[in-house]
Amino acid sequence: MVSSCHLYHNIIDAVTWSTSENGIFTVNYLSILIDEQVLGPFSLPQPMLRNGLVPKKIEIFIWRSLLRRLPVRVQLDKRGIDLHSIRCPFCDDELETVEHVFIFCKLDSEIWDRIFKWWDIGRFNNYSLGELLGESSSTVASTRNGKSIWLAMRWVGAYFIWKNRNNSVLHNKNWNTPVALNEIQTVSFAWIFNRLKGKSLDWHRELEYVD
Repeated sequence: MVSSCHLYHNIIDAVTWSTSENGIFTVNYLSILIDEQVLGPFSLPQPMLRNGLVPKKIEIFIWRSLLRRLPVRVQLDKRGIDLHSIRCPFCDDELETVEHVFIFCKLDSEIWDRIFKWWDIGRFNNYSLGELLGESSSTVASTRNGKSIWLAMRWVGAYFIWKNRNNSVLHNKNWNTPVALNEIQTVSFAWIFNRLKGKSLDWHRELEYVD
């Protein structure tokens, strides 16, 4: 092995990364390779939706939600976890499924109603999980960028509804719709604004781009 090596006295010893064209290791490129192997379209039962306006953890959360792989009570019961009840811990009207958490629970519907009113879309009703969290078109945003922002808003809304649910169930905190709505508005603005790549955003004009 040593005899096949060519040594040069005027070059400093170095280590190169064989998977990179320039031999330089970067965490970003490694992250891309991992995504291609773990989260790529051929490795998943359902391809992961992408939206560059939110962090990757939100994309993974939405993917799990659409696959019904969140630890709601019905899913925990199927896995043999003994629960005193598998009904919704808030409204007690139905079994706690992923659809119920994001669509049918009265407390969640109130948050969606306020978000839809904020966007001047009307009331939130008759949505399926795929329509709510999927890449469905909307009359509220006719441009490609506008649709991406509206999709990001729905994803952030679902994420904080789930976070609010966990704080109530796991940490005995009271469900607080105004607090959840404020988190959705402020965090979504920060995430989206910081990812618009130089474009400014008027948060009070239906989230339209401002030159």
